[in-house]
Amino acid sequence: MKIKYIKSVLLILAAGMAGTIFSCTKMDEYKKYEADGEIQYPGIFDSLKVIPGRNRALVTGVLLSDPKVVKYRIFWNGGLDSLEAPLKRSGSVDTLSQIVNNLPEGPITFEIHTYDANGNKSIPMTVSGTIYGDNFQSSINLRGNREVLGSGLSVDGAVRLIWADVEPYVGVVGMKISYSDVMDMERDTIVPVQLSDQVTLLPDASIQKPITYHTLFIPDAYGIDTLTIGASQAPEVSEVSLLNNVHPVKVAESDGSRWANLLDWTANDQLKNHNGYGGTDISGGSDYKIFFEAGYGAPAIVDGKLYQKVTLPPGKYTFDGSIDWWNNGGQNQVYLVAAKGEGLPDTNELATAIGYKMVDNGSDVQFSFELSQKTTLSLGCLVNLGDNGNSMRFNSLRLYINR
Repeated sequence: MKIKYIKSVLLILAAGMAGTIFSCTKMDEYKKYEADGEIQYPGIFDSLKVIPGRNRALVTGVLLSDPKVVKYRIFWNGGLDSLEAPLKRSGSVDTLSQIVNNLPEGPITFEIHTYDANGNKSIPMTVSGTIYGDNFQSSINLRGNREVLGSGLSVDGAVRLIWADVEPYVGVVGMKISYSDVMDMERDTIVPVQLSDQVTLLPDASIQKPITYHTLFIPDAYGIDTLTIGASQAPEVSEVSLLNNVHPVKVAESDGSRWANLLDWTANDQLKNHNGYGGTDISGGSDYKIFFEAGYGAPAIVDGKLYQKVTLPPGKYTFDGSIDWWNNGGQNQVYLVAAKGEGLPDTNELATAIGYKMVDNGSDVQFSFELSQKTTLSLGCLVNLGDNGNSMRFNSLRLYINR
């Protein structure tokens, strides 16, 4: 029995020694020696990242102060594929920034080794990521371009595009917009995404040629490649976005009782015939409209002017006034007017205007005009109301773009 016990102990010890020898052999793959003893393995990269692209990736990392490292090797596909590159020295901190091409779509893991001049290699480093390709392209093709909800022309001559909101998970990073300017030069601009309430202004864009755009996608928060789909055309610009021009209009200040001055409009003193106020009536609640009145205790209005200054690109336009109510007590002459520069002409100088039209029998009124070049002009109402009870009230004053 004693002999059997001794044999068992010897067998256990032998097995343990064998395991130790095997383990040491495994570690010896990474040991290096020189005359004065064991040295460290070549340094390894820290902060490794995979930045995805379309069937490719950018592998990045940082190597802290190891002058022995002269190159690195990146392996993937279970070690069947690899690339080797020298490490570019840049001082105490060296960086890895390597594009790996021809990768399959989907998850991927890279194994990286550094090497010294003697061919000794570091312990392995691994980093994983996800590559995108045809499947992701197909998904965004089905999704389509981001919708443009509407377009307009601002009073300073810039085209406004109003974008539909978009969810973060969709991967939209921006929009590439192509258009012609007022000098007929082709323009491209890239607009970073704003997930909600996004409006893009295109200064000096032509309103006579189409505006097209591509939505830009990246499946992750970052990436080296941006994917797009075929171009879509933005809605045609059909109206100039005049300010505070449709009821209910907004008030700048009031007399606290009935009469008020309009926000965003310029009015001369003649129009403010209610003790310094005129342009809207606030006595009927919050549904304010552009409103002029003379008589009923208020003085007449002679060459009263209410206007906005706008800058317009070349094109054809129609200035339109929608009448809500009027009263002709004997002298009711209200004109819609477009005139170059700042302000409107007096009644006896209407011939100098770009265009004008008088309200007739309380009917809606409009006139058209054409600009051959970018022009700054004033649009509004020229008002003459006698003091024997005359009124004019507009639902809206709008400037449309003709095709």
